[in-house]
Amino acid sequence: MAKTFRSVRRPLPLLVVLALLYAPAFVQLSVPRAQPAVARRSRGGEADIGKLAVGDAVSAICPDDDQWYPGAIDTINEDGTFSVKWEDPEGGPESHNVAADAIKKIVIFKDYKVGEAIEAVFPDDSYWYPAEVIKANEDGTFAVKWEDPDGGPEQSDVQPKDMKYPPIPWEKLEVGQKYTGTVRSVLDFGAFVDIGAESEGLLHISRIIEGRVDNIYDHLSEGQTVDVWIAGKREEGKFGLTMIEGQKEGERFRPAQVDMAPFASVNPDEWQKGVVARIAPFGAFVTVTLEDGTSADGLLHLSKIKEGFVDNVEDELSLGQEVQVRIDNVDLDTNRMALSMVESGFGGGGGGGMRQPKDFSAFEGMDPDTFVEGKVASIAPFGAFVTITKDGASADGLLHIRDIRDGFVESVEDELSVGQEVQVRVESVDTAAGRMSLSMKPSSF
Repeated sequence: MAKTFRSVRRPLPLLVVLALLYAPAFVQLSVPRAQPAVARRSRGGEADIGKLAVGDAVSAICPDDDQWYPGAIDTINEDGTFSVKWEDPEGGPESHNVAADAIKKIVIFKDYKVGEAIEAVFPDDSYWYPAEVIKANEDGTFAVKWEDPDGGPEQSDVQPKDMKYPPIPWEKLEVGQKYTGTVRSVLDFGAFVDIGAESEGLLHISRIIEGRVDNIYDHLSEGQTVDVWIAGKREEGKFGLTMIEGQKEGERFRPAQVDMAPFASVNPDEWQKGVVARIAPFGAFVTVTLEDGTSADGLLHLSKIKEGFVDNVEDELSLGQEVQVRIDNVDLDTNRMALSMVESGFGGGGGGGMRQPKDFSAFEGMDPDTFVEGKVASIAPFGAFVTITKDGASADGLLHIRDIRDGFVESVEDELSVGQEVQVRVESVDTAAGRMSLSMKPSSF
């Protein structure tokens, strides 16, 4: 079988393709006549398939190499497939029959107004250039006047698919302003969203919903259209996004808190029903439901899972598992609840980042203004556990994300790593709950 253009043309790596497709506009403007035409749709992009019709612009998977290419619906077949005519066959077959689930419809914006500044493809060389809309033609095209004709024609008729608005400058972005964007990539800590700006914005996992997100992939996927707000702007053209209206960077988002008072009055020797909601290296979060139906999440530290040493939480617990727990401690000030699966009076095993002894009395009375040397034992989304030593006794304290440094901290892993040596202060010690709070910030903050 003869080779087709689909097998000869090796697709570019994904990151390179994204860089080409969504490169900032200032690259095109600063190097005139230097960027090839790219099928990038203005104010649109890939959308849910909906109802495809002949002539629709699409992105589809070519059966020859399983790669995505731009094209248009040529015919609708009786078997439910679609004949896709490729935009740039490069000498290969001009069309293929493609299944519906391998097609993404492209939304093309067609409502440009006279006088608007846009970028368009110059018909003679297929490069993007800045221009101004001067007329809407009856055939659906637009007459545009080129900003710098450079000896060529001063105006041309251009198809809407070859037009787009210039990227929004970083200086024009306003905190609190709403945009509709497209998710370009999803990572464990968040997603990068294209809102039509010069660069993509970071949507942190903590800003997706009002509450904890256990798995970001349950909420976001590449190509998804989302409504977002500008949460904050940083140097070098970077900006943060949120899917929660009114949320801003520098403000720790706190979801509506459950009233912990009913849990504080529960006998710590009584067993309660619980379900494992999330597993972390240092333990698990368990949803506890009282007899009257009141529910709340509490931390079951790995040292409280069983008597004896626990090396790996996942060897003992699984998501959705029903467990019996005791409510060891409820802190109404911080709205936190500590749980235990160990009989009252037993300390349980260590493991992971926590060390012996569990007795924090050695650290009571330490000057809260004095910094001591510590080592990061484990990292969690809300902070890190840091091991400190005094008079031969070692224990792990919680360094909350807000106490890592002054200002907003987007991700703990951006600031700390396991094994890193840090200088911390002991802010408080609760020997009854077996808890110690640390800070890396000066006491004046």
